[in-house]
Amino acid sequence: MDIETGLIMWAAQALTLGALLLLRGLQDRGQRFCLSWGIAFAMFGAGLLLAGLRGKVPAFLSIELANTMALAAIGLLAAGVQQFDGRRVETYIAVPALLWIGGMLLPFVREDFASRVLLYHLAACLGYAMSVVLLFSHDDRTSWARRILAGVLVIQVLTSLAAALLTVMAGAMSFADVPLPSFMLLSGAFCFLATVLSGAQMLSARTERRLQQLAMTDPLTGVLNRRGMMDQYDGIRQQNRLDKPMIALIQFDLDDFKQINDRYGHEAGDAVLRAFCRLSAISFDGRGTFGRMGGEEFASILRVADFLEAATIAEGLRMTLALQTIAAAGHPVNVTVSAGIALQSADQADLDQLLTGADRALYAAKAAGRNRTAIDQPAGAAIVPSASMLSHHEMTLEIQASKQVSTLRRIAEIANG
Repeated sequence: MDIETGLIMWAAQALTLGALLLLRGLQDRGQRFCLSWGIAFAMFGAGLLLAGLRGKVPAFLSIELANTMALAAIGLLAAGVQQFDGRRVETYIAVPALLWIGGMLLPFVREDFASRVLLYHLAACLGYAMSVVLLFSHDDRTSWARRILAGVLVIQVLTSLAAALLTVMAGAMSFADVPLPSFMLLSGAFCFLATVLSGAQMLSARTERRLQQLAMTDPLTGVLNRRGMMDQYDGIRQQNRLDKPMIALIQFDLDDFKQINDRYGHEAGDAVLRAFCRLSAISFDGRGTFGRMGGEEFASILRVADFLEAATIAEGLRMTLALQTIAAAGHPVNVTVSAGIALQSADQADLDQLLTGADRALYAAKAAGRNRTAIDQPAGAAIVPSASMLSHHEMTLEIQASKQVSTLRRIAEIANG
């Protein structure tokens, strides 16, 4: 089989794959990398087709334009890798095509077949090398599919260098003079097929991860759902944290949430839920896990040193929310939250008991007037005294202490009681 026929057959495969990827990218706008890869394979196929029609179409189309499209496609493959990994597309992906265009401005390159082949393959090697670096510079670089794809691209680099060297050494004046044309076509076809298969595996693994994430995430707020929270419990419990030997489960319930829905509508209620989750994400960042248990109920599981730390964290979030005015569907809304805390030693913690204890403490906080934090104790739930709840007499006795220090002292008394 001659090179021209092989290029046309290869082009048909690339165009078909490009069309499939474009269709997938258009159906799911969250997979923009499919659009980049689809355009890349379409351009690569069009470039191969023009190159295969050399002698039947103008030289500008079969040489300058065809190779520009093929090298631009290699750059777009690198762009797709960046998008696949959630990175910003860098402008250096255009370097292979620009290198070709710049080289073709030189008469001694443009008018010599061997020089053009050398320039094209060097530019292609640069493009493939960019993708290899991107594949190995991601956190998921240990994935076997990424390793295979990177290995295939390395083979493509070596094959391209060999093709360029053989063409220059043979002093080829046209495709008919290129040595070992069958080897070039077979190696290119192998790399093409291996790229498609390893890329498909990467897409499949990504889809599986997305499905797992959706199964553990609340679609409205973006935080973990109940299942996601429970799945992370064992990991938190098994953490080797000698400085934080206790595991705490803090349950939150937005006060009078039904009234917000009834008065302002469900859109406003949804905005309040999202705002509370944003605030909670900041509060619990790096401390533990946070998620939505259902409706207006939320929870956090984290390691703490003692009752004092758990209560301080819960009180911090409660008081911060109370000071916020949330813009909910165009309405300024003030919201409060009640919290219930249950703690156990991490090496003996039982999730069901923690949930029961936190729920019992939350009920006590609600019964005490809402906008409170309560801690589950063997003798019954204890309400955490807030600085805003101190009497005038108590404030006079502790006038030289700040409100927060006074509050923390009282929390410590509960913990030691």
